[in-house]
Amino acid sequence: MIAQRFARRPVDQLDPENWWDDIDGEILDCLREHGSATVKELSEELGLSEGAATAFVAVLAREGRVRIVQVEMVA
Repeated sequence: MIAQRFARRPVDQLDPENWWDDIDGEILDCLREHGSATVKELSEELGLSEGAATAFVAVLAREGRVRIVQVEMVA
């Protein structure tokens, strides 16, 4: 589900051939605005599930476009 952040670019205006890049761009814009964010914060701001946000961030990290700097143990 993609919601809040895409108010600037409604889902029906996303390019069906290139939707992945549209979401990558929204994640990068969010990081530019906030400097850093947790996956949970990204998922809430962008209206994505945490799993989807994790997948997008992992691809961006693999491409060298973002850096993952912290992992914590769950209690």
